[in-house]
Amino acid sequence: MSTEFDLIEAFLRPFPRGEGVRLGPGSDCAAVAPTAGMQLVATTDAVIERVHFDLRRFSPEDIGWKALAVNLSDLAAAGARPRWFLCALGVPGGARTSQLARRISRGMAPLAKKHGCALVGGNVSRASEWSVTITALGESRRPLSRSGARPGDALAVVGTLGDAAAGLRPYPSPAAARAQRRPVPLVREGMIAAAHASAAIDVSDGFLQDLGHLCRCSGVGAVVECSALPLGGAARKLPDGMELALGGGEDYALLLSVPRRKLPDLRKRLRLAEVGRIVRGKGIQLTELGQPRPLPRRAGFDHLK
Repeated sequence: MSTEFDLIEAFLRPFPRGEGVRLGPGSDCAAVAPTAGMQLVATTDAVIERVHFDLRRFSPEDIGWKALAVNLSDLAAAGARPRWFLCALGVPGGARTSQLARRISRGMAPLAKKHGCALVGGNVSRASEWSVTITALGESRRPLSRSGARPGDALAVVGTLGDAAAGLRPYPSPAAARAQRRPVPLVREGMIAAAHASAAIDVSDGFLQDLGHLCRCSGVGAVVECSALPLGGAARKLPDGMELALGGGEDYALLLSVPRRKLPDLRKRLRLAEVGRIVRGKGIQLTELGQPRPLPRRAGFDHLK
C-alpha cells in the first residue's frame, strides 16, 4: 500500500497552481489574495460513502466531480465567482486506496479548471469509509443570501427539478443517472442573478425544504404554482415526478426571489421559470392550475432522520 505522502502527491498532480495563491499545498495553511473591492465567500460540504454515493453505482471520477460541484453550487447561490478550494479526504485502507484517490482527483480537476478554481490545500486521514470534504472560496461584491426576500417578489427557478432523485431509482435513465452523479453547478447563472435577485438558495435538500429555509431567513411566506415547476426530462416521465421535484433534492438548481421590476431584465439574461411569489406571513402554499394542492409528506432530505 502507498504511503500518505504518495497518495497526496498523486492526488495533487492534476491541479495547477492557481492565480492569487501565495501559499498552496505543502504548507500548514493556504494563503490567497482576494481581488480588491471583493468580499471573500466561503462554503464547505462533504460527500460520504453510503450517504451520498455508493461505489457500486458511482465511479471514483463521479465522486470527485460531485464533491466539488455541490460546493460550487453554494457559491453560485451567493452569486460568487469561484477562486480556490481545499480538499480533505477520509480514506479506508486497502490496496486500491491510492488508485481510487487518483481517480477522484481526475474527476474533480476538469470541473475546477472549467471554473478557474485552484486547489490550495487539504488533509488526508484514515477512516472507516470514503469521504471527500471540500471548503470552497469565492469572491463577490454583493453576496446573495437566504435573507432579503420581500412580499411581492417573484419566485424563479434556474435549472430543472426531479432528475437527480430519479437517478437514485433502480435502473435509472441515462439522464437521471447523470443528474445524480454529475450535477452541473450554475456558476455563471448565479453571478448574473446576483445583480437582480433579493435572495437565493441552491436546491440541494429538496425544493420545498430549501424554499422553507429562504422563507424563514427572510421572514416571509410563499405561494408556489406546481404546474410552473421546471421538471427535468427524466422526472416528467415518472408518475411521481412532481413529488420528486418538490422533495427529491440534489438538483442544484437555483431558487431566486426577484423584485418584480428586475424580473424582465433577468429573463433576458437567463433561462428561468417563474414558479410563484413571496407573500406576507409564514409557510408555503401550493397550487396547481390555480387550485390548492396539499403539501407532500416528504419536503426534502434531513441528514439526522
